[in-house]
Amino acid sequence: SPANPTGTSIPFEDLKAIHGIVQARGGVLLVDEIYHGLTYGHQPPTAASLGDDVFVMNSFSKYYCMTGWRIGWLVIPPKYAAAVERMQAHFYICPPAPSQWGALAAFDAECTTIFDAQRDELQRRRDFLVPALREVGLGIEAVPDGAFYVYADITRFSKDSWELAWALLQQQGIAVTPGRDFGVYRALEHVRISYTSSMPDLEEAVSKLDTFLKGYR
Repeated sequence: SPANPTGTSIPFEDLKAIHGIVQARGGVLLVDEIYHGLTYGHQPPTAASLGDDVFVMNSFSKYYCMTGWRIGWLVIPPKYAAAVERMQAHFYICPPAPSQWGALAAFDAECTTIFDAQRDELQRRRDFLVPALREVGLGIEAVPDGAFYVYADITRFSKDSWELAWALLQQQGIAVTPGRDFGVYRALEHVRISYTSSMPDLEEAVSKLDTFLKGYR
C-alpha cells in the first residue's frame, strides 16, 4: 500500500481492521510499503505502528529511485528475528557494499529535496493523465493517490486487454500492460498505464491513443 497496478492506498482504518482479523485467526500480517514515500497529498502511517506483530517490507527502489541496487529493509516481529536471520544468511548474507553506501547517501537532506520534487512531478503527471484518459473514453474507477500507475477500464473499446495492448504497441508504439499481469479479476477489462515518462511524452501518447481508439474495432 499504495498498490500496483491501481496506485491506491489502503485507508489506515481499514488496515487496522485487517490487522484485527488476522490476529483473531492466529496469523501474521505482511504489508508491502515499497511505494510508501510516493503518496500525493497525504503521508499514511506505516503499518509497523499497528503493533510489534506486523511484518513490513520496503525498498530504496521507488521513492529513493535506486532501481537495480537491490537493497531494502524488513521490519519483523521480535520473535521471528532469529529465524529470519538464519534464512537471510543462507540467501544472500548482505547487500553489496556500494548499495549500502548509496542507501546511506539517500537519507541526506539534499537528496530528500530531490526525491520530494520528483514525487510532486509524478502528481502533476497524474493530474494531467487521469482526466486525459477519461476524455479519450477510458474508465478510471480508482484515482491513484500514490505510486505512478493508472488502471484503466477498456471495455468501451474491447473485451480483451491483451489484444488491445498488442495492437496499440504495434500501431502507435505505445506500451501499456494488460490486466492479466496482475491477476484474474476483470483482467481482460483493464490495462495499466505508467506515468513515469515526461509530460511531453505523455501528451504525445494521449494524442496517439485517442487516434488509435477512434479507429479500434
